[in-house]
Amino acid sequence: MAHNRRRPKFSPSEIQSQLAQLHLFSSLSSSSTSDIEQLGPILLNIHKSRQQNDYLKALKNFVAEKEAEIEAVCARNYQDFVGSVSALLRVRQGTVSLKHRVVELNEEVQKSGGGVADKKKALLDARRVGQNIDDAIDTLQACLRVLDMASKVAKLIEDEKFFSALRQLEDLQTTHLKPVLHYPFASLMLSSIPTSRNAIRESVTRSLKAWMYEAREASRAVGKGALDAMEARGRRWAARKRKESSVGLAKINGPIELGVSERHEYNPLENDTVHIDFKPLYQCIHIYDTLDAREELQLSYQADRRAQAFLLLSQTASLTPFSLTALAALLEEIVGFFLIESHVLHTTNSFRSEQDVEDLWDGMCERVVRIVDEGLAGCEDPEVFLGTKFKVLTFVQTLEGYSYSVNQLNNLLLTLFERYSQLLQRKFSGDFEQIVLDDDHQSMVVNDAEEFEKVVSVSWLPASGEWSVSELQAPGFPLALPFSQTYPLCCIDIRSFTEQYYQFSEGFAEHHRDIDDVLRKALDNLLIKQVSENIQRRLQMINNLSQLSQIVVNVLFFQTACSDLETLLVTLRATQRGGTIHLDSLASFQHTLTLTQDRIVSNISQKMDSFFEEAEYNWLATQPPPTNEASGYLQDLIDFLSTVMMSVLIQLPEFSKDYVYRGALSHCAMLLMSYLLDRDPQRISDNGLMYLANDVRWLAAHVASLQNERLNDVFVELHQMLALLTGPNLHDFLNPEARQMHYSRVQTARVHTVLTKLAAHYNASYNSGASARRRGAVEDVLRAISR
Repeated sequence: MAHNRRRPKFSPSEIQSQLAQLHLFSSLSSSSTSDIEQLGPILLNIHKSRQQNDYLKALKNFVAEKEAEIEAVCARNYQDFVGSVSALLRVRQGTVSLKHRVVELNEEVQKSGGGVADKKKALLDARRVGQNIDDAIDTLQACLRVLDMASKVAKLIEDEKFFSALRQLEDLQTTHLKPVLHYPFASLMLSSIPTSRNAIRESVTRSLKAWMYEAREASRAVGKGALDAMEARGRRWAARKRKESSVGLAKINGPIELGVSERHEYNPLENDTVHIDFKPLYQCIHIYDTLDAREELQLSYQADRRAQAFLLLSQTASLTPFSLTALAALLEEIVGFFLIESHVLHTTNSFRSEQDVEDLWDGMCERVVRIVDEGLAGCEDPEVFLGTKFKVLTFVQTLEGYSYSVNQLNNLLLTLFERYSQLLQRKFSGDFEQIVLDDDHQSMVVNDAEEFEKVVSVSWLPASGEWSVSELQAPGFPLALPFSQTYPLCCIDIRSFTEQYYQFSEGFAEHHRDIDDVLRKALDNLLIKQVSENIQRRLQMINNLSQLSQIVVNVLFFQTACSDLETLLVTLRATQRGGTIHLDSLASFQHTLTLTQDRIVSNISQKMDSFFEEAEYNWLATQPPPTNEASGYLQDLIDFLSTVMMSVLIQLPEFSKDYVYRGALSHCAMLLMSYLLDRDPQRISDNGLMYLANDVRWLAAHVASLQNERLNDVFVELHQMLALLTGPNLHDFLNPEARQMHYSRVQTARVHTVLTKLAAHYNASYNSGASARRRGAVEDVLRAISR
């Protein structure tokens, strides 16, 4: 239920108070807005209390009061007020007069200022026209600047000043076209700026393509110049190494060699015959960088260079038929290609991908290795191998100097070296074998000093002794040399082989140890297989003592050659490392020497056997030999040996003669011993034993007369045994001290065999001539040594 609100009711005094308060605020405030604001609450109260009439009545009363107050105030100041009104009236009259005068003056001014206003209007119009003209001029100038810049851009593009043209286009787009974009030509020009940029890019791209074609065409000339310069460096460095052993270990492109070669610097890209201007490439890179399209150019350039590399390889997929000229042309192209790549790589601030260049290089190396391998397959010409090695080595050294990896190519060189070594061995193996087979085993004869010098210059001879140079030429000419023609011919081939070998190995500074070892093995193989062993095989077909003695002399000279060759090899490799070289062929020739001497001994022994066939011993003799003379066959045999040694084998050195003489005498001793030890005779008498003892004493005396210590002990065992068996003190053999002093070489088993034959004779014959004491001694010793 709504509650009725009670209307407010104001008493007359309250209404009067509100009006007084309003009057007070009106008097204090100078703003009408404030009066209205103070009036608002009163009006609201009138409305709410519905006491309009009371308020109006109270307002009339309030106004009447105030008027009364005003009249009271005026009544007190009436004269002053009247005076003030009179003054105001006079001022008003003056003001009206002044107003009329101002109006008159205004009319006069209006009349006189009408012309000025017209002129001012005309002036303003003129100024407005001038401003329009200035604006038009400014606009035309802006347009002209734009058109001028467009013309300059076209001129710059025509003059191939592409970077400046791009800068002008940038300025045109960002600065000069903006003020005139409301004109159609400016909008058209703005839209054509990308086309102009594309035209610039296409222009520099065409220039780059043309440059790449020119660079490819010039690659061979660049490569040829670089390879020729490296060959010259190699020759200079080789000459320096020959003069200064201290730099022998240094190689081409090493720090020492680079320091020496600085004054001979050669620029293969800029010289009297070749000039490659990289400006088109640099300009293209710069333009693409400006256009923020560097990656696009990199990919395009990379693809083009890879295509050029493949084109180069496809043109020379194989060198069939293989020739050094074709190989040189291929290597020149490759060197030129990769020198340009190296220059671009190091001068374009990572424009060229190093990995891509390395991939191209690795692929090129693989193709070169395959081409060389296939081209040399079946080749048997050492000169072609040598030329190939020289070309490839120069190629390697050239590109190694530009920091390219050459491991594959070094492996190729080592492969070429191994194949060349095998080829040389095959070639010289045939030569050595033929030289040995063609040898007539006769002393080589030289007719004059010139021939002698030629032979001496190629042969290794002892520094002293009977076979030294001074001793050999002493007798005069014509001169029979101690060796046959086999020796100097083999020396020539050995020197040629070594020279060709080291000629090929030149430049392998880091592989000298392997190269020296391969050469040593190769020389050993040639000397052992083709010389020493061929001589050994021929020995079985030769029976002539003179030829055999010539072989001995030849083998001795080959031993001298081996010793000198060891020294020579050390000298040849002395600039690489120290140490000694030992050839196994020296031992092989020593074995061949022994076999040859044994062959001589064997042939002499065969002849000696014929003398022994004439031997006749009466093993059951009852009487001692009448004289101390030896048997006739022994005297003939010794005469034969002496004749052989003094005539047929005269050219043998003393130690070899001693070897042969000792061998022959040892064979003689063996045969004489066999008479005692063989099954027959089964019985021997004391007097029969005396005949053999007489011959042995004679032989021992003959050997002693030779005064050669190497022969003194040949008949010692036989002599001691016969002295024991024919002497009176047979029991001394059982005495250790006496046996050691007089019969140290005598073997018990052999004494047993002879004593058995003596005992058999004693038992078989009652008239053996032996005393009881003798028989007892024989039986005692036989019994003692049989235990």
